[in-house]
Amino acid sequence: MLPEIDRTNLAYDLSLYENTARRQQEEREKDRERRSREIKMKKHSVSRSGSKLKLVLCAAGIFGALWAVNVQNTKVDDIARMVDDQKILLAEAQDENSLLQSRLDSKANIGYIEEYATNELGMAKVTNSQIKYLDVNTESLIEVSPEGDGSIFSAIADWFGDLLEYIGF
Repeated sequence: MLPEIDRTNLAYDLSLYENTARRQQEEREKDRERRSREIKMKKHSVSRSGSKLKLVLCAAGIFGALWAVNVQNTKVDDIARMVDDQKILLAEAQDENSLLQSRLDSKANIGYIEEYATNELGMAKVTNSQIKYLDVNTESLIEVSPEGDGSIFSAIADWFGDLLEYIGF
């Protein structure tokens, strides 16, 4: 015969098993509820909750901002290109100015002036035989102004004398 099994302990053990199974079942149900809440949250995400009009307006705003930045960069590039062109023109003008200044300096020298006077104007250079030196004795020369008597006749006579002296008589 078989030894007798104490069934009181077995029942106790089964009740423990049932409590554990019940707890696991409750945990599974809580897990399912949590997952279903997550799925519901995913269904109502931000990207799907907005209207199509809002999405189109946001896209148009972003496109407009990018277009404005592109236009601004294009203007800056055009202005920079114009500045570079003007710098090149300035350098060319400075080179031409240097060339013209050197030509002017070469024309302003005495040799060029003498050549122009001889060839274009028909002038001749003074020779030593044409030069006359005058000796003027100025140490003994004293000029005295006449005292005027204040009459109109003496003033007219003085003026007439000055005029003849100016003309060379």
